[in-house]
Amino acid sequence: MPPDRMLSRASHVFVGVIQRQQFESWPFFRLHSGTDDPAYWKILRREIRVEMVLRGTESRSVVSVYEIYWTGGASGNWNSTHDGERDLFLVRVENGRYHVVRDWLRSIFPVASGPHSRLPLDDSDSLWERIALMNWRFEQDGAARVDSRGFTYNDPGRTLSLWRTIRLERGLVRHPSAGVRASACKALLWQGWGQDECWDARSDRERLQLPFSAADVTKARSEFDNRTAEWWWSLVGDPDERRLLTTVNNRRLRAEFCRMFEREYIGDRDNGCPAGQPPPATIVTERGDVPLTGPWPH
Repeated sequence: MPPDRMLSRASHVFVGVIQRQQFESWPFFRLHSGTDDPAYWKILRREIRVEMVLRGTESRSVVSVYEIYWTGGASGNWNSTHDGERDLFLVRVENGRYHVVRDWLRSIFPVASGPHSRLPLDDSDSLWERIALMNWRFEQDGAARVDSRGFTYNDPGRTLSLWRTIRLERGLVRHPSAGVRASACKALLWQGWGQDECWDARSDRERLQLPFSAADVTKARSEFDNRTAEWWWSLVGDPDERRLLTTVNNRRLRAEFCRMFEREYIGDRDNGCPAGQPPPATIVTERGDVPLTGPWPH
């Protein structure tokens, strides 16, 4: 189910914390699923403490959200959740109860950036974009942390481009929290494409928080650096991926990519050029994502 369809099915959208979840006994419940054994489908009720309502109205502080949940063996990205977890819920009202817009497969999205009181931007912008930016918004808090899933679900509507996401990650490698910095650096290193300058800026202690060793980084750099700028440029034709090439850690290659970009995309200033300056980084404010040109603002 595409993200826009999930959103169109939702009468209510809210952020909340799971207080409790349990399977319930509904003796007259029958699911006609075609091929699956109906005995493995159960009714799961999650008790949610509501923090912020994004669509619809809800005056209660605690609500119940229901899901038809598969209890047999399976693989895939389903709605696996835990008590105490903060999530984004897309639900619709059915027979007076909140029911997730998609059972079993992912329709509940973790919110990794902590509690929020409002969304960035305003109602003239798409709700999916505002949700994505909310997930990338980390306040000035040295104790802030990101759970083990990192930024995997930060953009559930898939509205942010790769280039925009990389700039947000580069902003977070300068966040006051060591945990947030480590998560942002991990995301950059996973991207590859020479986006690895954050490794050099980390202390030995911070590098221990990353799932990489010095040998891993050295090997990845060698594999990238051993190709010519022309080879990389011809490999990718998408302008967004070519923007990434203007921010690689290899200064010689970066200078060549900048010359290629400026020659092919005349007047396009949304890139990492000139090669001698730090790669562009952004952070999220109430006005959306804005450039981070100095220290993290208080």
